[in-house]
Amino acid sequence: MKNFLIKVSVFVLVFSTAIVYGAAKYSLRDLPVVKRSTLTNGVRILSVEDDLPRSEITCSIGFGKIYEDSNNAGISEVLARAITIAGTKNYPGNELNSVLENLGGAISVTAGWENITITVRVLSKHSDLAFHIIADILKNLKLDDESVQYSKDLVFQKFMREMDDPANLGFTKAREIIFDGKGYGALITKSSIDSMNSEVLKKLWDDITTSENIILAISSPIEESHLKEMINKNFGDIKAGSGKQYYVDNEKLKKNLAARSGKIYFIPKESQQATIVLGTIAPDVNYKGNYSLALLNYILGGGSFSSRLMTEIRVKRGLAYSVFSIIRNRSKTGVFLSFVQTRNDEAAISLQLMRENILKLKDEPVSDEELLWAKESITNSYIFNFATVSDVLSNYIELEINNWPGDYFYKYLDKIDEVNKKDILQEAKLLFGSGLIIVVVGDRTLEQRLRKEGEVVVLN
Repeated sequence: MKNFLIKVSVFVLVFSTAIVYGAAKYSLRDLPVVKRSTLTNGVRILSVEDDLPRSEITCSIGFGKIYEDSNNAGISEVLARAITIAGTKNYPGNELNSVLENLGGAISVTAGWENITITVRVLSKHSDLAFHIIADILKNLKLDDESVQYSKDLVFQKFMREMDDPANLGFTKAREIIFDGKGYGALITKSSIDSMNSEVLKKLWDDITTSENIILAISSPIEESHLKEMINKNFGDIKAGSGKQYYVDNEKLKKNLAARSGKIYFIPKESQQATIVLGTIAPDVNYKGNYSLALLNYILGGGSFSSRLMTEIRVKRGLAYSVFSIIRNRSKTGVFLSFVQTRNDEAAISLQLMRENILKLKDEPVSDEELLWAKESITNSYIFNFATVSDVLSNYIELEINNWPGDYFYKYLDKIDEVNKKDILQEAKLLFGSGLIIVVVGDRTLEQRLRKEGEVVVLN
């Protein structure tokens, strides 16, 4: 691309207010121009010009796994599966896939934590068809009992296979405990899947496919005026409606977490390795201390071989091959999780080291060398978040979902650079102040060893 900065501007489709987002101190080189607009009915449009003769259209719908609870856990994935299985009024059943495949195109539908995304990729000369297919999905989705049942079966079978993996089981159970089985911690069960039928899914789809709950992200070489015409023709009549929200009582979750902290939730599972997950609730995406937390996590376990967990557990002692930590922030809440897999007979010492290194962050400052290393590493790798046009649009969809200011990506590295050791220490005290949830998956013989580390709660 010819531009040397991401520039975000707004163009008018029907009626919209022109906004030009500010310039960056950090130069993101060779990235495309991202244009933002809003249709009169409230549908938001992000578009970027592509030099290649291809069009990629992504429709983001504000509903995902974090909106679920124990009663309907899995419904977003069932809905995503049913879209490509059931098809639409004009493209029923497999015709939805075959029409695109015959033209060398493709469609994918995925359910994320906060949105369901429909992506269609075609040669640019078939763009009008791609727009029509997505619009038909939004307005004329065909959800019959047979397709919905097949989708339910696929989702439940996939979940059961995932729970056979100790790592997935550990992460899932940790989230369930931290979030009381709701939202981030909603756990798919046979009961939650059985509660769904075609009428339930139809009602949900009708409720979430409203104008202000939809974001369209488009990359294409098509001339701007023609692009506007196709967008208006297909999406100008989407029914008006506000964006959907979910609710999280973070303070209540913190109190519940504090009551459970120190307990070891043990899941017996025949395995040569023990899987250990420690976690806690983290702030939402708009928390000002997230820049400090990003550096904290990088120093602790996000920074590959030079991170503390990797150094102490793998490099120095050879106790594990895989060890890391992550922080994920969402619109209303967030989660911190750390992970290690080790031999069953080394589980107790590995747990001790995990806990010690995490809690050490709230007791003493990180070193100057660690902070400099983390800042330089994050700065040097930041550009790879924008490696493709699809990545750029995905980031700007996230910007829209989270209501970030238009210069968020411009200023991110400046904010990282402003963080000092005192900031990280303060945020560590807040992050780990309610304690840690501990989940261990491993051989049943582990139970007695773990009792030396704390109260053990055996889960089936």
